[in-house]
Amino acid sequence: MSNANVRDYAKSGYGAESDPTVKRTRTMCTGCHNRCGVVVYSKDNKIVKILGDREHVFTKGNICGHCLSQRFIHEDESRVIYPMRRVGQRGSGEWERISWDEAMETIISKTKELQAQYGPESIIVGQGTSRSTNDWHMRLNHTLGGHAWGLAPLHVCLSPVIIPNALSFGVGQDTGADLMARFRSDPFATNCYVLWGISPHCLIEQFHVMRENQKKHGAKIISIDPRFNELSNIADIVLRPRPGTDGALAMAFMNVIIREGLYDAEWIEHWTYGFDELAQRVSEFTPEYAEKITTVPADDIAEAARTMAKYAPSQFYNYLGPNCMHSNAIQNGRAITCLIGLLGPVDQPGGYVLNPGMGVASEVELTLNPFVDLLAPESKMIGAEDYPALPVLGGTHWPYGVWNAILTEKPFPVKMLVFIASDALMCYENPQKIEEALLSPNLELLVVKDFYFSETAKLADIVLPTSTWSEIETTEDERTEGYFIPARAAVEAPGECWDDWDFILQYGKGINPEQWPWESHREMLLWKLKIMYGIEMTWDEYIASDLIEIRPHLLAENRDYYKHEKGMLRADGQPGFETATGRFEFWSGATAEFGYDPLPDYTEPAESPVSAPALSQRYPLVFDSGHRLYMFFHSAWTNVPQQRELYPDPFAVVHPDDAKDRGIGDGDWIEVESPRGSITVRAVVSDEAKKGVVFTPRPGWKMDCKELGLPGHGWKGSNSNILVPAEPCDPHYGNSPMRSTLCDIRKSSERSADCRG
Repeated sequence: MSNANVRDYAKSGYGAESDPTVKRTRTMCTGCHNRCGVVVYSKDNKIVKILGDREHVFTKGNICGHCLSQRFIHEDESRVIYPMRRVGQRGSGEWERISWDEAMETIISKTKELQAQYGPESIIVGQGTSRSTNDWHMRLNHTLGGHAWGLAPLHVCLSPVIIPNALSFGVGQDTGADLMARFRSDPFATNCYVLWGISPHCLIEQFHVMRENQKKHGAKIISIDPRFNELSNIADIVLRPRPGTDGALAMAFMNVIIREGLYDAEWIEHWTYGFDELAQRVSEFTPEYAEKITTVPADDIAEAARTMAKYAPSQFYNYLGPNCMHSNAIQNGRAITCLIGLLGPVDQPGGYVLNPGMGVASEVELTLNPFVDLLAPESKMIGAEDYPALPVLGGTHWPYGVWNAILTEKPFPVKMLVFIASDALMCYENPQKIEEALLSPNLELLVVKDFYFSETAKLADIVLPTSTWSEIETTEDERTEGYFIPARAAVEAPGECWDDWDFILQYGKGINPEQWPWESHREMLLWKLKIMYGIEMTWDEYIASDLIEIRPHLLAENRDYYKHEKGMLRADGQPGFETATGRFEFWSGATAEFGYDPLPDYTEPAESPVSAPALSQRYPLVFDSGHRLYMFFHSAWTNVPQQRELYPDPFAVVHPDDAKDRGIGDGDWIEVESPRGSITVRAVVSDEAKKGVVFTPRPGWKMDCKELGLPGHGWKGSNSNILVPAEPCDPHYGNSPMRSTLCDIRKSSERSADCRG
């Protein structure tokens, strides 16, 4: 398929809306976290056109390229559409088709065998980005004898954003942006937007209100990101800190706000704890001092701090950039959370809004996941001794410890892995160790459920086919602020693809049928709606619904604000926050229990030009894999022509001065090297990069795209995680420094560039 044909394919559905023979289905894309509303037009079980759903309560017709290319994915002959079993050596690529009955019998019988011989801890289920199965995944882990998530990349993804909020506010949520403001009669209550380490793709449904508020009402936008991204183009103030120094920047903001008296004294007096200690802690973090750490000019730091305070209420979108993928991630996040608390009052229209009850449903009746001491030896959480905050606050094993446990059988043998929507070789740091573990004879069974033969699936013993979003009946209630949103199947899945819900159900039923009494995902879904929200419906009633209200207090005009004043945040119904002191905590005793300083503080990234000066002589640049391409979403879809056409080759964004010093030109193939290894990518020479920093996206371009004649690069060729160490990491949570470690670049030899397949 040529580039021109790709575009023709995208246009071929014109007129579908008015064709009476074409089926119209309103549904929802679960390809990433945005959960965009979509209208799918289909005929004879083929998708002929896809549009954004303008009536969708949140996304209002906005969709990305992944939604549009669902047509190709549904029909792609390269998809895994039948259960497959390895017949050669692991990784040989030799497979035979088997039935679902045979696949499930193998998985269930092996699970029972290993449970009896080695204990339930010998089987670990891992998941990647949930396709609406988070709570069911927890239930399955409990059935197998494990806890919470089992294995998930929560040490670097989303959870470290939530944790500082939980520790200081007592409410675990990833963002406090007033997302429902755009549906009120006055959607422009926000006066300042702070966009801190967030991709514009994450703001797809909020961007338009933000931009209109800026243009018509003078709202200010502050962009904080080492890379000059698309949001920087519209910002009034742009700050570009050295990767991993966000905590120092937040401390400096607080220094200015406190020193100049730009805070609400009544809020501080009545609703916060530890202000005096905070003021003392940040007193040394003057803008001039922070400039030496962050490289952000002192005057710009002071201007941004004054803008946040004077244009209150400010709305913060602090996301993965500062909080997650650094060796100082949790304290970086704590500093930002304390900044938000300092700029209070919180929970006011247009400001930082608290959403108790949002997120993954964790009620024991649903997940069967009891609240046990995950640090106790009998809980058998790998990494708990070294990184105690991770199992307690993240609910997952430390991933690098899992690979070591397979190889060494310490602290106990891990004999079976089941990955659902997770490509471990492309997901976690130091994949060299992962490959060694997955090929180890100590691992007796490796099961992967995915859309394609991913890099991890190629090493599996059994590969299971997965239905994609246009082919499933599901729901969304984790991120929809008050609604249970039905999603309908627009087309039937090819071959014998199963939804993840169905696989989890059958797996759980095979181990303990009493804990999995349902016969289908439909029964599971209706049961969840009943026990979680007290709503009883038939399937026909459910699927005919557009929106089901489950949290009325979060809905637009009905939304309750100032919940801390109304006793809506504490279990005892008293005013205040669900913390030990009942207040927003600058000084957090809960934080101290996990080994952190109870006050926010800044520590230098473990491997940086400052902390490792000798190593930086060999690797003088900072490596940051935070360039996000939601067109692919992590490592998925690099085989899809409609998306790969936009980004045909893996790349790294390099500052012109850094490129010139090394004789590198725009478009050259280069090697990015760290003490762990090297990858080969094309150079994009641009001022978009901060001088001294190299930016790569995370996808890795693992799969080839036959339609465009573009090669795949496997897990070794351009996978940024090859450059990233598992240790040193965050000292108590285990975050790996995917966005702040050392590297260097050099022009690649012709041979290296040609051997990228």
